[in-house]
Amino acid sequence: MPEIDLTDITLRAKNGDSAAAGELYEQCHQDIYWYLFYRVGDAQTAEDLTAEVFLRMLRGLPNYQPQGKPVEAWLFQIARNLAIDHYRSNHHEESLEMKENQLVEPGEVHNTVENSLNGEKLRRALEQLSADQRDVIILRFVLGMPIAEAARTINRSQDAVKALQRRGLLALRDLLANWEVSYA
Repeated sequence: MPEIDLTDITLRAKNGDSAAAGELYEQCHQDIYWYLFYRVGDAQTAEDLTAEVFLRMLRGLPNYQPQGKPVEAWLFQIARNLAIDHYRSNHHEESLEMKENQLVEPGEVHNTVENSLNGEKLRRALEQLSADQRDVIILRFVLGMPIAEAARTINRSQDAVKALQRRGLLALRDLLANWEVSYA
């Protein structure tokens, strides 16, 4: 999440300042998108759900009460609930997105393919974790959130986040080691 303190911006947005609401979007949308992308595994769905997070933010801002949590935690809770609803309604049909008309330099093809395969492998491995483990891994390592902020975001203690992180990383290590492809 951003290093900027969003408290003042949130207060202005809550009081009807549309520029402040836009600033909240600018500061938070990328992290919300990546969180959702790793939860749902599809770029278009992640974009749609990200838009829905911010629509709900706009509707809920007048009644928003921080309750000792930063606005980012509230946004991630909205995103998490939307991801859960998405899985329930779609029974999680796995899809791979083809990126049409994407220009890649000839020397970059190998790196682009390798990064894409690694990202897909990570996304598939994350699906094998419990929802709480997956959330902690995404928040901590994809988004770089500190333990305390991740704990506030998912309504868990810091010790619980550390335990979920440890178990999730161990499970990921085992999954990824089992899926390793040899190029020899």
